Formats: sequence, C-alpha cells, structure tokens
Amino acid sequence: MSKKNPLKGSSLVHTGLVCQDISSAKQRLSKTLNLAWIGGDQKPWALTVYGKEQIVPLRIAHASTGPANFELIEAVANTPWVTTQPVMQHHLCFYSEHSEATCNALENNDFVRIMGAPGDPQGYFQDASGLLIEVIGDAILEYLNRFYNPVSYTHLRAHE
Repeated sequence: MSKKNPLKGSSLVHTGLVCQDISSAKQRLSKTLNLAWIGGDQKPWALTVYGKEQIVPLRIAHASTGPANFELIEAVANTPWVTTQPVMQHHLCFYSEHSEATCNALENNDFVRIMGAPGDPQGYFQDASGLLIEVIGDAILEYLNRFYNPVSYTHLRAHE
C-alpha cells in the first residue's frame, strides 16, 4: 500500500447516506434519484464502535442505479451514524481484495479507526478533516452483492 494513496487498488462500492427517518428518506430518494430500495427493517448488529463492543440497532436499506450504489442508514445516537439533517452524505465504501493491508495503510496515513476492532480486515476510518472511509473485504462484498446489481461487481473481483 502506498503512503500517498492508501486506497490504491480498491474499488468504490457505494456512497453511504445517513438519515433521520429511513421511511421518509427512502420515499424522497426513490422519487429524486429513481431508486428502488431493499431493506430498512431494524436489526441488531454486534459491532465495535469507538473501541467498544456493543449491539447497535440499525435500519439499513440499499439501492442501485447500476453504475451507482447507495446505502441508507437511519441515525443512531452515540455511533458514527448521526445527523441533524433529513438526509446527508456520510461515507464512501471501498472494496479491497487486500482489505487488511488497506486498513493498515489508512491508519498509517493518519486515519483513525472508528469502527471495527484493531486488526479487523474492514472498518470505518476517519481523517482529521472528517472524511469517513469504509473498507470492506470479500465477506462483506458478498453480503452487499445481494442488494446491488451483481453485474456491476464483475470488475471488483479479478480472481473470480
């Protein structure tokens, strides 16, 4: 991994959005961006957030236009998913075939891990300016492929 480009070799998977009310946001974004959302029911997720293991009740939905994918998360206090706006752009999610090395490269380039345990091959990383990057590996990409058009991911995994 390059010191100058810690995401070299990674591919953008989705743009993450955070909202105050997922039902309202889905309706607004469906109309505005011509999206059909999958999901949105609340489920408990066992996560390490800000270094603390916890169960976070998340409502997450996914949509795709084909070339662009979106993840919509309803705000949860005391997590990275907070907003005072009805909908806001939140993070960029990148897939890396070498996700553990990419995570290490981000940390070596002054990004702080805010989600995921140390050494995890995925997580959320934030720099001093507030830029929030999510890095995922093979397992999470396979999970997300159920929501997005699988054709748009043929370029992400050269070994398949």
